[in-house]
Amino acid sequence: MPASPATETELNCFGCAPNNPIGLHMSFEPDGEGFVTSVKLGPDYESFPGIVHGGIIATILDELLAQAVYRLGRVSAFTTGLRIRYGRPMETDTEHVAHARITAQDSVSVRASGRIELPTGDLVAAADGTFCRITDDVLDSYGERFPGDLARILRAANGAIPQRG
Repeated sequence: MPASPATETELNCFGCAPNNPIGLHMSFEPDGEGFVTSVKLGPDYESFPGIVHGGIIATILDELLAQAVYRLGRVSAFTTGLRIRYGRPMETDTEHVAHARITAQDSVSVRASGRIELPTGDLVAAADGTFCRITDDVLDSYGERFPGDLARILRAANGAIPQRG
């Protein structure tokens, strides 16, 4: 979910909420045709000593691609597919750079790709994702399937999409 407009959903987002005590605290900056973030995680996110868990790597990539879709695709969306390829272990206490961009889109879905690298450019992991756009039409058709106030929150988020800077 967005990092800009204050909504109930961003307050505890594991990927991007700045105040989630166990979250990743990711923030995103425009980078050419996409977005970039820096990631440096400690031992709380390990699988083996000194190595970030593969599921956390998947979460980083999913959040990164979702933010690119949200910010560049200009609409809320949810992940319908995520393909990840791991290149090398992601070490804890090491700065990593992650990039994402949109690769295709239509009125229903958006595709994005991204990668996590060491500052040297060595590949840690790459992902391709497909996201379903949550447009007002989708909310009108399926909004009752969303729990609680989620449809209202998504409508508000769609109206407050951050401008590409």
